Amino acid sequence: MTMRVRASLTMILAVAMMGVASCDHYNCATGPTLGTSCTPTSPGVGGGTTGSTTASAFVFAVDEAGTIDSYTLSSTADTFAATSGYTAPAVPKNELGYGMVVAQKQFLYTAFIGTGQIFGWTIGSGGGLTAISGSPFSAPYLIGIGGNNGNQDMIVNPAGTLLFVDNDSTEGIYVYSIGISGALTKVSGSPFPVGFFPGNLATDGLGKYLYATTQLNGSEIAAFAIGPTGALIPVLGSPFVYPMLQVQGDPTGNYLIGIEGGFTGDTHLYLFSITQSGPNAGAITQLEAVTTAYAPYDIAVQPNSGGNLVYSFSNTATGFNPIEGYQLSSGTLTAVSGSPFSGLSDGNWAQFDQSGAYLFPYSALNSSTGESITLGVLNVGSGGVLTQPIPPASLATVGAWTVTDVP
Repeated sequence: MTMRVRASLTMILAVAMMGVASCDHYNCATGPTLGTSCTPTSPGVGGGTTGSTTASAFVFAVDEAGTIDSYTLSSTADTFAATSGYTAPAVPKNELGYGMVVAQKQFLYTAFIGTGQIFGWTIGSGGGLTAISGSPFSAPYLIGIGGNNGNQDMIVNPAGTLLFVDNDSTEGIYVYSIGISGALTKVSGSPFPVGFFPGNLATDGLGKYLYATTQLNGSEIAAFAIGPTGALIPVLGSPFVYPMLQVQGDPTGNYLIGIEGGFTGDTHLYLFSITQSGPNAGAITQLEAVTTAYAPYDIAVQPNSGGNLVYSFSNTATGFNPIEGYQLSSGTLTAVSGSPFSGLSDGNWAQFDQSGAYLFPYSALNSSTGESITLGVLNVGSGGVLTQPIPPASLATVGAWTVTDVP
């Protein structure tokens, strides 16, 4: 049994949910170049035109029955439900998925540790999925390695041109280039050594650097420059000694936000600056530790430079705490007006769509006892205020999931 499996078994006693989601948060472009930040263009849920069903975003989720399920958010019809006319593709049964990501709002990927495969699909304008040529892609290193709750084991760079997958059996990170048709090609040199068991991956907001934390309450953050081909080059001074379970980059590329996470009981958000130039470009330095009302289990960072919003999610063994919101400005995190937000869909973690207009919290606490698994959709208003004009959708099973704006 690997360290990661033991970690998961410990955490599942309190939170019976596996898998994780990640998407190309910071880029609206579809070209091969590194992306810049997006601006929200969605009109927001609520107050739409009755009878219109124009899709705003799609959610995809692993169903343990052996399919990928699809859900559609319509901001004009104020609905969030199973995608109409959708034909679910088959995947391995009784698996939760080792992460799920979207690249360029065009391609969907999810990995399965039982079979050691990465499946890929193109995303149609109506939310349908078509298998990418060559899918599923062989990834035998995934077999039997387990997975951590709430950790980002598989991510893409902001431009959606590279796929990163961590692996604790080799203490390394596999990197794939994403072709124009969505096909995956392993980058020369993979896996790139980390020096410890990686449990969470993140890029800075511009896709110049990759960061990996130690799985389950570790003490180090490894930093790499991402080369032109996707090869990982260790940053001078890496790894950096900070006990973060999870970090995420802000869209400007200047900062990382981190949490000790899990069930450490630590009530702080940690803000790090990223060195932008010089021999140690990509190195991180802690700026501040902001006290939170509740111990963060997961965070979501808004993917556009106009908002610079960070939301924190936490839970106990029997329920969820209100969502906390913070605004990042001039190297400082400040609580937004109205935070913590009560009376909304909450959950263990959440993710934004690429526009940054919607926040999707995922709830699966004590799902083994028969409690429903839900995915809410929240409007992100002026100043970071959260509202919920429509009810959440019910998911079939626990598992990896992700969200994307309409291609």
